[in-house]
Amino acid sequence: MTSLHGAIRSLLYDDTSVRSIVDSRIYPLKMPYEATLPALTIHKISGPRDHTTGHGTPRYQVSCWAESFALVQTLSEAVIDCLVRYKGVASGNHIKQIVYENSLDAIEDETGLFHVPLDFKIIHTHGD
Repeated sequence: MTSLHGAIRSLLYDDTSVRSIVDSRIYPLKMPYEATLPALTIHKISGPRDHTTGHGTPRYQVSCWAESFALVQTLSEAVIDCLVRYKGVASGNHIKQIVYENSLDAIEDETGLFHVPLDFKIIHTHGD
């Protein structure tokens, strides 16, 4: 079984709409220096577990990066369409549902890159 992080990456990579925009440029935590854009980064924001029910509800942020506002918006919509309400087994992880929580539009002052961080709650059974 791959980590939830790996499962999210696999879901995004296997989605034809997302992959048509970023190809394989899906990175953990941060982009490499001088990465080709557009690209995605993924990191865990929190990792709560309910030991009574056996469910975990971690929050993950998938950040969309592009050199234009239009492209970062297209990418963020593709990511939401891919992940929202997903239910099933991804890379060995039993996911009850992926819930879209929040996003915002940003531009990085130093680089001028457009950035849309998307927050998702992953409801899953841990310990499987």
